[in-house]
This record gives sequence, structure tokens and C-alpha cells, in this order.
Amino acid sequence: MRKALRRILATGLAAVMLLGTCTMTAMASDTDDYKAGDDAPTYVMVSKTLSDPIFIDMYIGFKEFCEEVGANCMYRGSDEPTAEKEIEVMSQLIAQGVDGMGIIAADYDALEPTAQQAMGQGMAVITFDSVANPESRQVHEEMADVDTLGRLQMQSALAVCGGAGSEGTIGILSAQPESQLHADWCNAMMKEVEDNPEDYANITVLPIAYGDDLPDKSTTEAQAMLENYPDLDCIISPTTVGILAAAKVIQDKGSDCKVTGVGLPSEMAPYIENGICYDFYLWNPFDQGYLAAACIHSIATGESTGEIGDTMTAGRLGTYTVEEYNDGGTYVLLGDPVRFTTENIDDYKELF
Repeated sequence: MRKALRRILATGLAAVMLLGTCTMTAMASDTDDYKAGDDAPTYVMVSKTLSDPIFIDMYIGFKEFCEEVGANCMYRGSDEPTAEKEIEVMSQLIAQGVDGMGIIAADYDALEPTAQQAMGQGMAVITFDSVANPESRQVHEEMADVDTLGRLQMQSALAVCGGAGSEGTIGILSAQPESQLHADWCNAMMKEVEDNPEDYANITVLPIAYGDDLPDKSTTEAQAMLENYPDLDCIISPTTVGILAAAKVIQDKGSDCKVTGVGLPSEMAPYIENGICYDFYLWNPFDQGYLAAACIHSIATGESTGEIGDTMTAGRLGTYTVEEYNDGGTYVLLGDPVRFTTENIDDYKELF
């Protein structure tokens, strides 16, 4: 029954809640392989951290699409978000002769030789969530506009400080420095400050701290931030692991600091309710995984090559047109992010 509920939420969410976010406690079956048949193509979602709840939700959507088109699928990765571990996984999949890989890239450049090898053997290779360089992919799937989402997080932090012209100190707790997605978000945050000098004239933005998308390290970095800057007003954490760790540290220390960033409704609801979390943002991770699988299938079947102007068919999500990405490669855009606050958190916290 619970598994069926998750499937209903995964397939019906766009219609019922627009871009509502779906994240629940992971079940073992959520990460199981799906076997359509011996002659069916095999598509693999390669995660940089297997146990991250948001990536597991992406795989549920990934698997949903594969089931619809009759493809085998697998969820692979490690619990260490490093390029070295990801390359090991990719090499194993190349040896197995899978038909396509959707990679959450742990590093922008380091995957290139292995990805090139895979594509050279006829495999469809795409990235999603966190991008690898254009030579390492045929197309990238972006879940939400990077510049917009980065700026929104900084705007939320400014609001915590009191709004335009107010005094305050803002910290940023990111994932690993090699993650291009998080680097792009952080760059957009700083661009927001640079483009609006009067609004941020009295705001101090601290050097970026890196928690590597690991709970323990994120906790340590958040603790150090509060110890070194006891009057810190807000921590922006553009990572579900980091924002949760920061909120817990603030609660444990009894600090008046607030958090904003990228989070999961099921994890952040208590901190929205007690005021530690001002707001946070996310997209639909089920749809994100679903579209990733659709991109692989489109390239693997010859519907598209990932070139600008190509059309990719994505089942219940419709069709997407491939566009030029900001690094000279190509991408498709899933949609807009959702902002979660005290006004809408009750609609989501019990579901996911």
C-alpha cells in the first residue's frame, strides 16, 4: 500500500500540486533494479551519494519512466561523493555493457575520459542535478534555472537580515567544491549581491564553507561558523544535507541565526514551524529522475542526439526542446522551483 501511494504521488504530483516536492523515508524496494527483459535496454542512474533521500526519490521517477518504456534500470553509486568513486562505478557499467547512464556528477571535469569511453562504445550518457563538462555528456537536464535559484536564496537571506539596506552577516554552507551545480548557485548568490550594491551595502557575506554533502562534515562546518561568528544572521545552504545539519546546529546552540537554501519538506518542516528556517526551495525530484531517464531513452533510441533544437519525448511530462547551456553544451530545463514557507509547508510535510 505504501509503495502504491508513492507511485501515485510520483505520477500524479504535477497535476495535483504543480511542481510539488516529494520526498519520504526510503524503502529498500525504492532502489531495487527493475528487470523488463533480457532483450530490453538497460539504463542506469549513477548517484554521487547513494543514501541521499532526494536522489532516491529521483530514482523512483527514473524507474517509473523505464517501466513505462520497457527498459531495465539500476541505481548505482557509492556513499562517498568523489569523482574517483564515481569513475569506478562508471567503469563497471561500461564493462557490463549498459545502454545508457544518467550521472549526478561529483566533478565537472574529472569524469570526461570515462564518459568519453562510454559514449565511444555507443552508450547514451547524460548528466542531471549536477553537471559535467560538455565533453562528458550528450545533454544535461537542469531541474530549475540555476541563476534564478541562486539569487532567490540570497534574497531570502537578505530578508532575514531585515531587507534592503539592512545590516547583517550571511554565511554559505555548500556541498563539495567540485560540484558544478553548487558552485553555480554560489556564483549566482554573489552575482545577486554585486548587481544590487545598495541593497547589500551593509551585508557581510562570509567565505563559503564546504560540508561535502556529508552530514558529519556539514555539522562541523555549521558549528564552526556559529562559533566564529556568534552574531551570524543567516546560513544559506544550497544542499538538502547542509540545510538540515545547519538547522540542527542552530537549534542545539539556541542561536537566533536562521537558515534558507535547498531542502526537503519532510526534513525541514519542524524548522519552518519553530522559525529556524525562514524558507527553502526545491523542485519535483520524481519528475527530475523521470526526465533524466527520458533523456537517456531519447538518445539511446535515436530520437535525438542532444543537439540544439532536438526534441525529447518524456511521457507524462510532454516534450522538451534541447537548448544551449551556459557552458557551451546543451540541456533541457525541467521547470521552476517551489518556495516552501509557513504558508504551504503543511500541504507537504505529511506526504514527503
